[in-house]
Amino acid sequence: MAPLQAVYKHVPKLPQLGPEDPGPFSFASEQRVSRILSEAGFSGIKMEPCNLALDIAVGRGLEVAVQGALQIGPAARALAEQSPDIVAAAAQSIREALTPYARGQTVPLDAAIWIVTANA
Repeated sequence: MAPLQAVYKHVPKLPQLGPEDPGPFSFASEQRVSRILSEAGFSGIKMEPCNLALDIAVGRGLEVAVQGALQIGPAARALAEQSPDIVAAAAQSIREALTPYARGQTVPLDAAIWIVTANA
C-alpha cells in the first residue's frame, strides 16, 4: 500500500473495490475464501494467517522497487493514462515513501498471506 498512498498525492483515488471484485486483496476475507472453496466441493477447510516481509525489490535495489510499483499493481493502475510529468512526480513520491524501508538491495514491506488446506 505504500506505493499507492504515495501515488495518491498526484492522482485521484481508485474506486473502492467490492468484496467480490478481483484485485490484490480479493482473497483477504477468510469467509470469502471458505465460501468459494466450499462451493467448489472442498471440505475441512483450514486457513492459517502467515505474516511475512516481502522484498518488493527482489534483491535488486530501491530503483527496481520503484519501477515495479510503476508497472504492476494498484499504483500502476492509478497512474494509467497519466502524463509523463505526473508519472515522474509519482515515481519520486514512491521513492521517498520506500526509502525508509530500504535495507541494502532489499525493500522489505510487511505482508500477509493465508496458508490454506482443504480436502477435495
